[in-house]
Amino acid sequence: MKRIDLSFNSGQERVAAWLYLPHRPGPHPCVVVAHGIGAIRQVRLAAYAERFSAAGYAMLSFDYRHWGESAGQPRYLCSIRRQLQDIDAAIDCVRARSEIDPSRVVLFGTSFGGGHALVIGSRRPDLAAVISQCTVSDCLAVALRAAPRQVWQWVSAGVIDQVRGLVGLSPKYIKLAGELGQNALMTKLGAEASYLAMLDGPSLWRNQIAARIMLTLPLYRPIRSVQHIKPPLLMLVCQRDEICPASIAIRAAALAPRGRSVSFDSSHFEIYFGQLFEAATAEMLRFLDAEVGIAAVPATVVAHEFVFGFAANHGA
Repeated sequence: MKRIDLSFNSGQERVAAWLYLPHRPGPHPCVVVAHGIGAIRQVRLAAYAERFSAAGYAMLSFDYRHWGESAGQPRYLCSIRRQLQDIDAAIDCVRARSEIDPSRVVLFGTSFGGGHALVIGSRRPDLAAVISQCTVSDCLAVALRAAPRQVWQWVSAGVIDQVRGLVGLSPKYIKLAGELGQNALMTKLGAEASYLAMLDGPSLWRNQIAARIMLTLPLYRPIRSVQHIKPPLLMLVCQRDEICPASIAIRAAALAPRGRSVSFDSSHFEIYFGQLFEAATAEMLRFLDAEVGIAAVPATVVAHEFVFGFAANHGA
């Protein structure tokens, strides 16, 4: 596959992005990826680009503002409103490019980005399809499952950070992913190790986030948008999801006019690795081939292109 470095504007700031193109004549259908909270382009997305491009799909990955190589101050700030703007701008960016078929642009969101995909999908009937994986579809439900001590840590750190922001001081950071008892956004077992395992080499990723997000996060409930999603919707559900209950994702698919769900015996992070990753991406490609209209690529061709590309990229 071919990777192009590009950028686009969101608001008044620059967003850094990579556009992956298959080695086939265009214009191509394109998958725009909305990543999880605190994640950047180097967190596992190259693996998805390999699978999509081998099957004939372009893919755009980008860093939200305040993260990675994108602009925005302060750093490591999660603004839901700004992230939704960034996704809209990413979709508009690829639809304007000559390599891309503007009628076949798909939004794929994973984890927190999976919730964003539901919200943007409800606003953009011009999308060809929407895919949402291990979806954080109701942040209020997530907050209600937390221990009181954890909630107190979140709220107190959030208030301190908000006050610091109002008077122009640097943020109060907490860990993005930690272990039980730590003052972190995610304290489920193995969260920090999973993020580290997904890193594709050196990057600007840091295990921290401005704590003010904890004051507004419980108000974010993407499931309330799903009944307005007009494009076809595929929900990839992790049955053992420790962060957001799987039952909510299944209900979201049922509420969407053209929604369906596929469940996997997976925790929230396991679906990014190994056989579960392969099974989930294969399900996405079946959905894309059916809904976006690209002819299904024979498995032998996909395997040949993946092996050839891997060898070329690794000096074999």
